[in-house]
Amino acid sequence: MSTKLEKILNLLDDNVWHNVDEVAKTVEIPQDKLDQVVTFLTEADLVQQNSTTNQIKLNQNAKPLIINPKETSQETRPEQSAVGTIIMPPQQTLIIQCTRITNLTDISLELEIRLDKRIREIAINKV
Repeated sequence: MSTKLEKILNLLDDNVWHNVDEVAKTVEIPQDKLDQVVTFLTEADLVQQNSTTNQIKLNQNAKPLIINPKETSQETRPEQSAVGTIIMPPQQTLIIQCTRITNLTDISLELEIRLDKRIREIAINKV
């Protein structure tokens, strides 16, 4: 069962502006509570708010941080995922599962990769 916050984030996941009043009705949350949640999410830079039109939408830069319950299934459980670390030398290219990864920098980069049937996540750090 989804929490109210998950319902709000799933509703905003479509990259479309949503009227705050309609979100409150859809999620079945009082307007004053939703205003508090929106204020918090805006301050956390997870949601963009247009106070002129009274609309909100998910900040696309924050989208990878949000776990989509639709993707949480048997096939994506951590025990069925492969996790690895790869050091990418400067100016080199690597292909993993038909995905080309190129280090265009002048320094080595550390890639932490999580995958199952497809690449799910890549985190990049300086070495």
